Amino acid sequence: MALIMLRLALVVVVLVSAGVTRPCQAATLFSAFARALGPQEEAPHTVVHQYEGFEERLYPAKKWACTKQNGSYSTGDQIDVFLRLFGYIGGDNSKGEKLVMGTPVSVECRTEEEHKVYSACFFIPEAAQADPPAPTNPRVVITSRPDTTVFTRKFGGYAQDEDTWNKEAEDLSEVLTEAGKSFTRNLVFWNAYDPPFKFWKRRNEVWLVRQ
Repeated sequence: MALIMLRLALVVVVLVSAGVTRPCQAATLFSAFARALGPQEEAPHTVVHQYEGFEERLYPAKKWACTKQNGSYSTGDQIDVFLRLFGYIGGDNSKGEKLVMGTPVSVECRTEEEHKVYSACFFIPEAAQADPPAPTNPRVVITSRPDTTVFTRKFGGYAQDEDTWNKEAEDLSEVLTEAGKSFTRNLVFWNAYDPPFKFWKRRNEVWLVRQ
């Protein structure tokens, strides 16, 4: 996912050079990328219990800016998805506000019947939680995630493809099953916390929702 963010920056440069992206739109995207490298605000949570090899956390109800992708999540899909979200925090919203970059970048992967639905989300900072600006892009929506208790553990490196996330989810599932924990099987969250230019001590997490 971090490498995807780096590709996004390169895509913006190419689009601007080719005249495909409007100057005002490009400015908001560049602004968003700059904030991704600066101070970031993490979604609040409480550690309910620290187990051997994983932990249980409670995330209170909060608002997130999300965009949905049905059926596939290729590199091209990811670029399109994140450009929408970066545009929103860069000022592509009803108030023209530039928002602090929230973490994690959280992708909800839900299995519905025989296909998957992906919703990529940015956490909306606390200062804007009560009245977040409305997205001007109709494919970006403000979503209220309810109180959610998850099981998770941290892993490093560049989690750059779906196989990496799926493998971590499978491994964590085995750990939880051995520990006798019940969790939702058709829903998993992929979460990345670091900008692409952080090379060491990177933080990624899979969240599995407690039943």
